[in-house]
Amino acid sequence: MSSTNPGTTRSGLSPAAPDRPETARPETARPGNSPASRLGLTQDLLKALQRLAIPSRRAVLGGIAGRRRSRRYGSSLDLADYRAYAPGDDIRRLDWSAYARLGRLIMRLYAGEEDTCINLWVDTSASMAWDEATKCRPARAIAGALAFLALASEDRAACAGFSGSVVGRAGPLRGKPSAPRLWAALADFPSGGPTGWASLVAAIPSLPRGISVVISDFLADPEELRPVFAAQKRAGNELMLIQVLSPEELRPSIAGELRLVDSESEASVDVTVGRAALEAYHGARLEHGRALSALASSYGATLMPVDGSLPLRQIVLGDMLRARVASA
Repeated sequence: MSSTNPGTTRSGLSPAAPDRPETARPETARPGNSPASRLGLTQDLLKALQRLAIPSRRAVLGGIAGRRRSRRYGSSLDLADYRAYAPGDDIRRLDWSAYARLGRLIMRLYAGEEDTCINLWVDTSASMAWDEATKCRPARAIAGALAFLALASEDRAACAGFSGSVVGRAGPLRGKPSAPRLWAALADFPSGGPTGWASLVAAIPSLPRGISVVISDFLADPEELRPVFAAQKRAGNELMLIQVLSPEELRPSIAGELRLVDSESEASVDVTVGRAALEAYHGARLEHGRALSALASSYGATLMPVDGSLPLRQIVLGDMLRARVASA
């Protein structure tokens, strides 16, 4: 199990065991060894993802044409506002109906449409690698799905792995042909080491302002995460948190006289695990979840818990839609 007290222990405990976007040319790879297949992203799933988008709660200021409502006025078909005519204005945007009623020259202002950057921060620490099948791989697959979703929606996407330091990054990139470069980077991030939230805080300004998605188990005292949330807010980012936990962390099946070893610090503790200990663990985990959710809400962040043993399609097309991490 990942922790006897998730509210106070970060590391897993287990039974001894450039700012401007680039575009890329399509990549080819042997079937079964492509970047998409390494993350478990099937063609059927990618096709379904093209019908979704990552929602934004506010107008963006991206600087590149896209599909999102911009803070700037532009040339879309959506009327945003009116203002008085000034010499030099484009007379094609004069509202002649308003002139007929009011006798004054009034300009129609239309909403602009720009892109944003989806920044994917993936925890690659030892506690995420503790269960490869239900933590490490699902976390990277979810990031890969969100990267494709962003690129298919004419947004930019970037990804970075972090533990004690930033262990790798790619992007920002633009356009669906760029997706294999991001998938390959995600698949190749090295695993291991302690989690250093300070490394994430320091790296946040290195990626463009946009929507930041942090994917981790978040098994830390929520107060340790406050500097991360504050740094994202200072950078002007919207924040989404995806918490990936294994079944053994959600529903431990261990029992008896055990030595639990921290997957990051290698500290150990001898325990007797019975019904009372498991009930205490469940209570502590639920309290940790409530504290994490309250902290996230205080910074306007979305929190999405994930059972990493679920099929990827169910997580991406079910859980993400319900949590409003994605929208149809």
